[in-house]
Amino acid sequence: MFKQIILIGFAVLLSNSTAKAQYIDLSGTNPFIRQYVQESPDNWNKSILFVFYDGNNFCETCPKAIEMVYDLYAKNFINRLNIFEIDYSKRSEFDMRLAYNLSQPLSLVVVRINDGLSQGYYKIDNPQYWINDPFYFDEKITNAINGFLLM
Repeated sequence: MFKQIILIGFAVLLSNSTAKAQYIDLSGTNPFIRQYVQESPDNWNKSILFVFYDGNNFCETCPKAIEMVYDLYAKNFINRLNIFEIDYSKRSEFDMRLAYNLSQPLSLVVVRINDGLSQGYYKIDNPQYWINDPFYFDEKITNAINGFLLM
């Protein structure tokens, strides 16, 4: 009985934590991260915002959502993140699709970079569903990114 209470308490503690990395990856196996860090000393501690879309399954509202992401980036993250827009359906991006488990028409992936290494990533799938409420769109994405980068 005591073990069950401890396990339940631990599960509650974990579920109440804010924006955790969805996945931890070791950047030593990600050639894009290594190249990104090596390109400029400024990238050594500057995280990445990927805007991944599926060019073979591009949704009707995806262009508007991507435009809103760029606006949000310019307002809130231009000094903290670098942004890259990538069509992950291309054969050359197969490694990205696997690395970030991409399957939706549009996904945002924030990769935290610290001391030249990836410290995990946080993925937001289907932000195009929120474009009809720009305030919600901005708040949801801004809070998720900030929560992940500050943890």
